[in-house]
This record gives sequence, structure tokens and C-alpha cells, in this order.
Amino acid sequence: MSDDPFEAIKATFFQECEELLADLEGNLLTLESGSTDIEVINAVFRAVHSVKGGAGAFGLEALVRFAHVFETLMDELRSGRKPCDEPTVKTLLRAADVLADHVAAARGAGPAVDPARSAGLVAELEMLTHGGAAPVATAEPEEDDFGFTPVAMDLGAFEAPDGLPDLPDLPPLPDLAALAPLSDLSAPSASQGWRVVFRPHPRLYASANETGLLLRELGRLGPTRVQLDDSGVPLLDALEPTDSHLIWTIELDGDASEAEVREVFDFVEMDCDLSITPLGDAPVEAAPVAAEEVAPDLGDDASALARAASSELDIAALLASVGAAPTAAPAPVAVTPAVEPVAPPPVKPAPAPAAPAPAQATAPAAAAPVTIRVDLERVDRLINAVGELVIQQAMLAQRVTESGLTRSSDIGLGLEDLELLTREIQDSVMAIRAQPVKSVFQRMPRLVREAAEATGKKVKLVTSGEDTEVDKTVIERLSDPITHMLRNAIDHGLESPEDRLAAGKPAEGTVRLAALHRSGRIVIEISDDGKGINRPRVKGIAVERGLIAEDAILSDDEIDNLIFLPGFSTATEVSDLSGRGVGMDVVRRSIQSLGGRISISSVPVRGSTFTLSLPLTLAVLDGMVVGAGEQTLVAPLAAIVESLTPNEADIHHVGGVDPVLRFREAFVPLVDVAQVMGFRDDPTALKGGVVMIVETESGQRAALLVDAIHGQRQVVIKSLESNYRHVEGVAAATILGDGRVALILDIDALVTAKRSRTPSRSDLQMAS
Repeated sequence: MSDDPFEAIKATFFQECEELLADLEGNLLTLESGSTDIEVINAVFRAVHSVKGGAGAFGLEALVRFAHVFETLMDELRSGRKPCDEPTVKTLLRAADVLADHVAAARGAGPAVDPARSAGLVAELEMLTHGGAAPVATAEPEEDDFGFTPVAMDLGAFEAPDGLPDLPDLPPLPDLAALAPLSDLSAPSASQGWRVVFRPHPRLYASANETGLLLRELGRLGPTRVQLDDSGVPLLDALEPTDSHLIWTIELDGDASEAEVREVFDFVEMDCDLSITPLGDAPVEAAPVAAEEVAPDLGDDASALARAASSELDIAALLASVGAAPTAAPAPVAVTPAVEPVAPPPVKPAPAPAAPAPAQATAPAAAAPVTIRVDLERVDRLINAVGELVIQQAMLAQRVTESGLTRSSDIGLGLEDLELLTREIQDSVMAIRAQPVKSVFQRMPRLVREAAEATGKKVKLVTSGEDTEVDKTVIERLSDPITHMLRNAIDHGLESPEDRLAAGKPAEGTVRLAALHRSGRIVIEISDDGKGINRPRVKGIAVERGLIAEDAILSDDEIDNLIFLPGFSTATEVSDLSGRGVGMDVVRRSIQSLGGRISISSVPVRGSTFTLSLPLTLAVLDGMVVGAGEQTLVAPLAAIVESLTPNEADIHHVGGVDPVLRFREAFVPLVDVAQVMGFRDDPTALKGGVVMIVETESGQRAALLVDAIHGQRQVVIKSLESNYRHVEGVAAATILGDGRVALILDIDALVTAKRSRTPSRSDLQMAS
């Protein structure tokens, strides 16, 4: 990480942008579903406003300009001046995509946004903002019906008549119409509320922020009384268009907390002078803006203006100081004292320490959760350390057992306490890494929209189980497989709108993305209501490409799994989505590298479902340590239903070959682990053996026959595939307390291998 504090703050901003964009996408999808909740619209506005405010602080002009147009339309929607209808929401969704691209480009994580694409969407947003009319600001002024022609004039060319003294320009007359609706700040105020004195700096406007929007936000917190102090505006010849001279004083009634008031100025607090005090306190005293600071070149006349700015304006005294005092001059400006100038806040804004906030202002802040951002590398190091702690604790337990000490001894009792403490530490650390899959699911609506647009199909994405938690390492590697499968579902699974209507289906297809916990694992399901897998066509393509023999006899499941073969594709044309034979085989390899598996269920005309099954974590596992064929193995505890000693009378054979075990008035297949794994050729003797009843992810039960059960233990998972290669029937490996390596069984794959074939003996011997 860079040591530059500015870069660290910038990195934090982009991290917050990820969260804001995720919330933005989710709220827009809520609006797309038909919701008209004003809070949802406000949440969208706040997300865009926050992105724009942070981008302005870092000078990201392209991002600021686009977010400003986006924010302006959202302000129209939340004020009720524009309807939040379906076409508007669809445009907002596309605008959110472009906004995310601008953020990625500013971060350096993506290419620059196409200017034509961005400008086109800006035009659409402005058209919606102005109700279909052209934007107010145009590149070239239009000619009106009066034939007006601007003429340049040099006022310096006119000379005053001789004998008249040089008079300074008087301050501009106040805009009475603008001040008419503003109540006098000296009026009695409510017992609860806040006085806000706000003086914008020029860079506030340079960041595309608007004072009007801030005042409107304050108005949403309660009734307000606003007064504008324009006494600091210099004379015309000294006025700089980019300077800021106005001061706003707002009295806010109601029970809003100080934190809520400050939240309005969250992204502009560094670009303004801000003072927030309770209404019951005396107004903040601050030094007035001297006229010398505004017009430093006016000489003695400036001192007169300074005196006028710091007290009631005396027109006669002012004119007398410059050598002329006409009696008629004061009349037009006699109304000026009616609006007393408001003292600006100090240059360094800070809440007055002598003005404590009301009790109710601190209550919401106390309820807010306190979070910190921690580098993921630090968490990984902590998890690795905990894994080593678990291994050392197991080794210590092994040594104590070998020494003959009983569990009731002082060392045995201390070891039990250490085991409990180790488990608590491990659970707490794993909870740090556990994250909901929502972060992955929220990226998919955009992908679905783009894929639907590319294929010309109408698609609706339905998600569920977004709050299902899984290890962050698993989440990071889920995005690519889910992306491939969603594209496959849209491109190959769903029919065109015309074909769907002809088949009696709605023109809009539905793709479902769901996450759930099952048997100690996380299951991701991607389903569609399309035409299903055309098995004759799939088999024909596999034969044409030489992937299978022409006379091969395959079951429906085996035909379905042909789509995972490298180079297989049913697309007739190469497109941006498919046709190159790369995709589903990559998905299967990615899932297998995570210790997971993928299965297919397809019904013609009704659709297909792809199921991904993955471990909840890649770090630790609760397992049962068993012995089979002089090898020590670990069976995942979550898959074990119970264990028992088999009886000869309960063993039967189907067709005289395949053994089954009678278990509670049902028959389950009996799997000899040592024989299936290739550790020995002869069957395991039932006498002295132990049977574990296990349940697969599909709900089917089987009986695993092993030589002995050594006990339950928590083990640290080590990837076998990354250190050796994938072995059928083996999920991973671990280090036992005595330092030996043990294989962790893949229950589902083991049962499936029993039905089809046994794994390679050489592979298993080398792996063990």
C-alpha cells in the first residue's frame, strides 16, 4: 500500500464507491419491480450525490459531470416533479452502468468510457429532466423574434462633465423579491433546532455542488427560515465570476440531530465555512468580512465601505465622505437596514465547544455500528496463523495421548480448555472472512441486461438467498463461473420472444439465481424457464467433433454432462457470448479447484437448472478421522448421519454383485471405502468394521464401510489439487497431529465412483 495519505484516502473513496454502486443497483432494481417508495428514490439520489461529491474532491471531472446530470434527474424524481415510470427506470439502470464504468476508469481498473456512449446517455437524462424539451444550456444562442443584436460598449470612453467630483459606484440594491419570503431571523424560534451559518468556497461550485440542493436537503429535516447575506459582494469592476461572496444563515426547527444536519454537508464541509449551533444558544460571533478584502484597490473609499458594511448603512455619511450629499439619493436604498447583515462564520469552522448538542442528537450515533477497514492480507495472515494453531493443538493432544496421561489429569484438563479456546478463536476468525454472496449477485443484473440486449431477448433476473454467507475466498472465485452460466442460460437456454409466444410462454424469459446452505456446503442454483437441453442434438454434436464414439450408449445425465467437455458448443455462429467452445469446461474446472462440483437437471420445454456445490470455507473442517486399508482418512462431519456396527444379516446383494445395507426398513448402497479408493483389492471384513451412514447433497443416503473410527477432530484444509492434481473421491488433504498427511473424502464423488468406476489406484497411492 502506498504511504501517500492522499492516495490512501483516494483508495478508501473507491472502496466506498463499490458499496454505493451496489446499493444504487439494488435500489434501482427495486424501482424496476414497481416500487414507488420515496425512501428508495432518496437512497438512489444519496448514492449518486456521494459519488459525485467524492469525485469532485479528487478532481475527477468526467465522473463529476456525468454524476451531476444523473443527480439532477434524481432530484426531479424525488421532488415529484417527474414521474418515476418504467422508461425512466430503464434509463437510470443504463446510467448506473455508465457511472460504474466512469468509476472504474477513474480508478484505473477499466478502460476509458466511450465519449459517444456517455454523451448519448447524458442527452437522454437531460431530456427526461426537462420533460422532453431540449436542455436549457445550448452551445449556440438562438435568435429570438425581436431581432436583438448584442453591441459591445466601452464605458471608459464616456467622460464625466467638468466640475463634478468622482463618485464611487454604490453597492447594488438588494433584490427585494428574493428577500420577501424570507422571515426575519430575529423572530422567536422553536425550543429545538439548529442555526446553520454556511459560506461556500469557490471550489464548492467547481466540484459541481449547488447551494440550492443543500438548502433543499435541510428543508427535508424540518421547517427552515433562510436569510441570504450579500453584503460581501464587491463592486462590479472588482467582481470575479469564480469567487464566492454569499453567506447563508438557516434556522432549522424540529428534532433533527446534529449528525443529520452535518450529513447534508458531508461532501462539501471541506469546501465551505460551516457553523452549526443549537437555536437556544446565542448566534456565533464572527469577524465581518472587511471591505478591504473584497475591494483592496479602492483606497479611502474602501474604508468608508468597510464602515458601512460593519454597521447600519448611512447613505448620507457615505456621500458626504466623498464630497457630495444629494438629498434624493438615500430614498431608494432606505430599505437596506431592514435586512441586517449576518456576520460570516470564522475562517476555520468548528462547532462551538461551549454549545453542547442536545441529548437526542447523540442517541442515533451511539446505535450506529462501528466498523473498520482492514487489509485482506492481514486477515489472511491471521487465518493462516489460526490454522497452524489448530495443527499444533492436535499435535499436542496426540502427544498427551501417547504419553498415557488421562483426560482427568491437570494436563488433560488444560488441554481441553486449550481445545475450546482454539475452536472459539477459529470460529471468530472465520466469521471475519464470512461475507454474504450479495456482493456477487449484485453484479449480475447488469450482465443480464447486456446479454439480453446482445441476443435480442427479454429477460428477467430473479435472485434469492443474497444474505447467504460464505468464505470471502470462495466469493471472489464465484463471479466468473456464475457469469458464464448466466450467459449460457440466456444465449442457449431461453428462446426468442417469438418462439416463446408460439409455445404458449410469456415473451419475457426468467432466469433465477439462488444461494442456500445445504449439508454444510453452499449451493448456488442457476435455472431458466427455456427449452431445456436438446439431448439428441448435444449427442450428435459430440459425435461430429469426435468427443464420443458414434455407438456410445449414454444416459440422460451423461449426455447432459457432455456440454462440459473442452471444445463443445451448440452455437452455430461465433458471437460475443458463445460459439468458441470455451466456457462450461472452464466453469467445471473453476468449481473443482474450489473443492466443489456442478450438476445439471434439465426437462425439455420447461428449462434447465445448474447446481454448484461448494464448501463454506477453504480453511478448516470438522471431520471424523477413520482408518481404511492402513490409511487414515477424514470424512466431513456434516455429511455423517450416524455410525453403527453392521450385522451379517443386514447385508444383501443386488444381482449377486452390488452390496446393500438394510438400515431402518430401507436399503442403502454399501461402499467399501478401502476397496473403492484402491487401497486394497479384497473386501473389508464386516467383523470389526464400522459403517457410517452418510447423506449426499441430493438427499440420497449411502453406507461407508471403514476399518475403524479414530475420533472427531477439526482439521485444516490443504488443497490437494494445487500441490498434486485432482483425484476422484478426494476433496482435499490435511495434516494430522502426528504430522502425517490424511486425505479428506469427497462423499458425493465417492458414492458416484462406486456406481460407475473406481479411481486410479496409482493416483490414490501417490496422493496418500
